[in-house]
Amino acid sequence: MMQKSTKASRGFTLIELVVVIIILAILAVVATSKFFDLRTDAIVSTMNGMETAMQSAATLTYSKAAIAGVERLATTTINIDGNNINLAYGYPDGTAAGIAMLMNIPEGDWQQRKSTLSITAWVYWHGVIKEDAGVAACYLRYRQVTSATARPVIDVQTSGC
Repeated sequence: MMQKSTKASRGFTLIELVVVIIILAILAVVATSKFFDLRTDAIVSTMNGMETAMQSAATLTYSKAAIAGVERLATTTINIDGNNINLAYGYPDGTAAGIAMLMNIPEGDWQQRKSTLSITAWVYWHGVIKEDAGVAACYLRYRQVTSATARPVIDVQTSGC
């Protein structure tokens, strides 16, 4: 006959605690990697949305410049919602008073630069860009037009986000 133990169980054994800690660590690693994937997806989606908004804003500005008859001028300004927007051949230029003002983007989120082609460019990125094309391949770039027959070049690079 078996005898019942008179000792009552008081808690978890050391092995049970170690197993629970290992399971929690694995869950934390999985959750963290999922968080980083969502962060990258959010950055890429934001930049793609900004590209589309920027294209629309440039096209609508050109339409307003054409109605005003100033779309062939190398430099001019046009008033949009009480703001004077700098234009280059009817499109917003790449300065703070151009596309950045039109898009209402905070000053720390963009930078005016000269590219290797000496075209003023407006750059939006997440991270640090050391060269015109970008060391960190995660940026949205607006290059203003240089002639009356051109359109602004807007390109997005998300491979390094």
